Amino acid sequence: MNNTENTSSVKTRLSVSIRLPLLIITSFLLIIITVIVMVYLRFEKRTVEEYTAMGKSATQLMTNTFDADKMPLYLEKNFELEEYNDIREELIMLKKNYPDVMYMYIYHFIPEGGEVIFDLDSDFNLDADPPGTLYDPDPAVLEYMDDLCSGKEVPAMTGDTEDGYMLTYMRPVFNSKGEYACHVCVDFSMEDLHKQDLRFVLGLLLALIAVMIIITALDIMYMKRNITGPIDRIKNATDKFSYEKESDHQDNIRIMEELGINTGDEIEVIYKLFIEFMKNNLNYMRNLNQAENDIRSKEAQIGQISEEAYRDILTGVGNKTAYSKRVKEINAAIPDGKCDFAIVMMDINDLKKINDVHGHKAGDQYIKGCCHLLCETFKHSPVFRIGGDEFVAILQGPDFENKQSLLERLRNDLNESYSNEDLDPWLRYSAAVGMADLASDDNTFELVFKRADQAMYEDKKRFKEQHGSYR
Repeated sequence: MNNTENTSSVKTRLSVSIRLPLLIITSFLLIIITVIVMVYLRFEKRTVEEYTAMGKSATQLMTNTFDADKMPLYLEKNFELEEYNDIREELIMLKKNYPDVMYMYIYHFIPEGGEVIFDLDSDFNLDADPPGTLYDPDPAVLEYMDDLCSGKEVPAMTGDTEDGYMLTYMRPVFNSKGEYACHVCVDFSMEDLHKQDLRFVLGLLLALIAVMIIITALDIMYMKRNITGPIDRIKNATDKFSYEKESDHQDNIRIMEELGINTGDEIEVIYKLFIEFMKNNLNYMRNLNQAENDIRSKEAQIGQISEEAYRDILTGVGNKTAYSKRVKEINAAIPDGKCDFAIVMMDINDLKKINDVHGHKAGDQYIKGCCHLLCETFKHSPVFRIGGDEFVAILQGPDFENKQSLLERLRNDLNESYSNEDLDPWLRYSAAVGMADLASDDNTFELVFKRADQAMYEDKKRFKEQHGSYR
């Protein structure tokens, strides 16, 4: 039988030559993604740190341009004050020194929101709110409103806005009495830098992917030559194996040896061990077959010897030894109440006269003829020759069930043969027969045998009275 069926389930899965490269590619992708994420997060962190430091510097300079004690006046008069306009000019000049600053403003935070004090775009009629406007804080600011209203410093905030990706830094300012006055704030546009980071990360990703493809291609070539290639050759060779005959196993070994795998590594070791295993297995099969043949031959010899030991040479029925063995078996079964049987005892009439007058050869033929009639009558029961002219049939099965009719048939066959005077004397078979079956009070085979023997002698006596002699 070819082992194609044994490998069908393997073919439904990806082969090693595919799974190993996929494993390598997956591993590289995980490494690349990890590196890219780490690099991006590092760039993001450094950018936030740099802009936060810049925001601290800018807001410190903004604090130096105004008087914190005059915040209520700036809020009330704003553009009407020359000082307010001078401060705005200074803030505008300061903003020019920070090209990355998109918005520069000063708010006073209260629970309802942020009151605009300075907004550098408010006089240009842009989107900025005029002084005194109550600013509705963004969601990102809401979580810090309590800290802002109490004049606490909050961390720099980053995120996407309508103007792009931005960082906002707010510095609290206090008046001469130490009371919260306002927050000076700057918004840095990080959009370009953010895009630069993304471009850098994307470039790094493409470079790593290119390296990965090259390395993977080299690994695949190496594996196909030294690992998956030899394995595939071994697998394809085993697909051709057959196991029905000894010659099939020899062909299997030849197929494997023709592969000639010499990788100089564990694959070659496994390959050679596999061939050695196949050879040892073939030798084992040969020895096993030889041993089985020897056992069968010896069993046949033993069976023949055993059969001859229990068979009567002349008639072919069971001999005295076989009879004794059967008697022991029946005696062992009688106490269990599982043994129903009957005994037919047959004694050949006037065998001595046939031997004396016509010779022992005729006498042997006479014995075999009488035995044949007994065996033909009780076909389903064992027959034993227990003496020179004595036979016993132990009835069982259908013979036991029909014992009486069969016994009458045997007697009729014997009388018919004896009455045929056209036959030679040694072919006119005659014998006395008697039968007895197991009674409820019988506890041994011998008790039944004695009754059958007695019945046989009574039959012999009737024959003598009728014919005057046994012949």
